[in-house]
Amino acid sequence: MEESKATNRKKVLIPLIILAVVVALAAVAAGAYLGLCRWVQTNGRLLPGATAVDDSGAVVADLGGMAQEDAVAEMSKVMDQRLLEKSLTVHYGDGKTAILNGDLLAYSPDAAVAAGMDAKAGVPFWKLGALWLGIAKEPTALSVSASDYSEQGAERARQLAEQIAREVYVSPVAYTYAVDAESDEPTVTVVMGTDGQEVDADTLVDDIHAALTGGEPQLTVEPSPIPCESITGEALSALVYVEPKEPTFDADGQPVPAVIGLSIDPAEAQAALDAAAPGESFTLPMTRTIPKITSTDAFFHDRLATVTTYISGVSNRVFNVSRAAASCNGKIINPGDTFSYLGTIGNPSQANGYKVATGYQGGQTVEMAGGGVCQVSSCIYYCSVYANLKIVHRAPHAFSTGYIANGLDATVVYPSLDYKFQNNTGYPIKIVTSVSGRNLTVSIYGTNFTGEYVKTEIHQLSKTPWTTVYKPDPTIPRGTTKEDVTPYTGYEVDVYRLVYSKNGTLLSRTYENHSKYTKRDRVVLYNPLDSGPWGEGTTDPPVSEPPVTEPPVTEPPVTDPPAVTDPPVVTDPPVESVPPATEEPAPTPEQPTPTPEPQPEPPDPGTGGEPTEGA
Repeated sequence: MEESKATNRKKVLIPLIILAVVVALAAVAAGAYLGLCRWVQTNGRLLPGATAVDDSGAVVADLGGMAQEDAVAEMSKVMDQRLLEKSLTVHYGDGKTAILNGDLLAYSPDAAVAAGMDAKAGVPFWKLGALWLGIAKEPTALSVSASDYSEQGAERARQLAEQIAREVYVSPVAYTYAVDAESDEPTVTVVMGTDGQEVDADTLVDDIHAALTGGEPQLTVEPSPIPCESITGEALSALVYVEPKEPTFDADGQPVPAVIGLSIDPAEAQAALDAAAPGESFTLPMTRTIPKITSTDAFFHDRLATVTTYISGVSNRVFNVSRAAASCNGKIINPGDTFSYLGTIGNPSQANGYKVATGYQGGQTVEMAGGGVCQVSSCIYYCSVYANLKIVHRAPHAFSTGYIANGLDATVVYPSLDYKFQNNTGYPIKIVTSVSGRNLTVSIYGTNFTGEYVKTEIHQLSKTPWTTVYKPDPTIPRGTTKEDVTPYTGYEVDVYRLVYSKNGTLLSRTYENHSKYTKRDRVVLYNPLDSGPWGEGTTDPPVSEPPVTEPPVTEPPVTDPPAVTDPPVVTDPPVESVPPATEEPAPTPEQPTPTPEPQPEPPDPGTGGEPTEGA
């Protein structure tokens, strides 16, 4: 029985001993494992599975279990290689590039390894031993990419970004407009604005950093637009609008000039603005509004210009000059209005009361209605120049007139060739004419409170004397000759208008016109059986040249302005003075024999029409 109890006691003790051993062994193992965990936690090494990875996550180095110092050395070697490999090409502007390397970035192997060491602290303590023994896995990826600029790299990136910003910058161009109010048909020309562009340097610095750290090989700089100032048709209409105002007198009694109104159609302007491309120009017509003049008589106290010319030729020519002058007498031209000579006298035909006088047609002197009316248009042109008015259209005679200075005449051909001027003085003006005997006087009255006056320079560019041509004609009685064609000396002149202030200061000198007057030879008929300077029985006499009695012009003559006097009280049309047909003017130095007919003029070469009168 005792033996049985001992056996039972032994059976119980063995498992206990075994359990105790197991527990002891487990305790030893647990202590050893915990000691391993403690060692792993404090051993200064990276966990197994720690690797260096690039921007794409690819493993470039195995750092598992390395001591921190060794891992830093390995990371430095890998990062240095990455610096050499990294390159960024920046594209900007018109095909420009700049290349940046990875050395702009600040690589820190110590920080990368330290991040790996810090990662170990986040692993549960009990798991460290298993990770070290390879029983468990928890890989740690240490990035070899840089996260910031180096100090020098940041400065280089800033300098490049600011350089690109300067080179890429384009200032926006605002729209412009220019009003041409002086032309016969006023216009406004608009040039559309263009957008600018800019690059924000701060943003570009960040973009370069992101591209470098992200391993991007290319970066294209996209500028941001800078919108230009826009305009609407309504706004443009308001900008160019000019309100018409009639001339008045201020509180001190000084004259205030008229203002010619100008405007455009807003809808038309908007359509043109919508259709125009950036930088493109377009032109719009403007409507000119002449102000209503309620009173004009107060503005005619200054005589702006006057001229008196002699009316040569037959009595019918004197009649025609008088009739045309009467049509113009008292004509008032308001500010901005255009005077038309043919529009004033009408068609100088017999149906309108004009008489037949000599004119030039097809190279011959012929009889035609209205001969002489060009003398009135010439005198009005002369006064227009000295009144400093704007000339709209003027053409010279084909031949020098003899009654007015070369370059200061104006021919007309109904209906194709007119003389026109515009009243640009700002005040109403009046044309006053009169005929006394064979003297035609034309004056223009208006307002000249500034005292400005005009002189002219007439530059004679050339002078071509006429010659005498003898032609045989068996119908001519023997012992006599007959002048068949009257002569003209040819001239070519340039005229300049000089405007002076009241105290004599030259304000402007502008080109007025170029006038060319054709030479015409004197033709004398003789009986071929006569003897004379050409020899008896000779049918081909020599041509004699007249002596040149005038010296060449070296300095342009300067003509003084007309005297300023009070206007005549009476402005009724002049009384026509018709002298007898036998009255002739005295011969000029260039015409040695009296000329029985007035000097005719040819048609204007640019019109293709025929003239209505002689010079």
